[in-house]
Amino acid sequence: MNAYKEKLRTRINLISFAAAAAALVYVVLTIYREQLPVLPSFIKGFHIGAFIGFELFAVWYLVRCMKARKNEAEMKKMFIEENDERTGLIIRNASTLGISVVLIGLAVAAIISGFFSATVFFSLMGSLLFVLIVFYALWVYYASKL
Repeated sequence: MNAYKEKLRTRINLISFAAAAAALVYVVLTIYREQLPVLPSFIKGFHIGAFIGFELFAVWYLVRCMKARKNEAEMKKMFIEENDERTGLIIRNASTLGISVVLIGLAVAAIISGFFSATVFFSLMGSLLFVLIVFYALWVYYASKL
């Protein structure tokens, strides 16, 4: 359990850093808003919501990890949840189907959008290529690892 306790400490440090970095970036971008392009209000609202959502999730997860580090039973429960083979298999199967649906959906959307807007077409094609590159890079990585 000591190794898992160290793993939790590392997670706490990384999530704290990510939350602080996100807050710093958000504050800097808010301060220099006048120098940036004018955005529609719904995009500003999305930015605010995404930032608040991320910060709330980070705080919730930090509290959960800190409580688990102090309580041996809670830490053991968290360890078992993370290392449950059944959950891992379910996630793996859902991911396999999910990536197929995402790739097909992006391809169809890119084809259809090509009839209406070049900007949307290139955005969707860029997203599709990014997902394909990540997918095949991970495939090669795990194939060589096994």
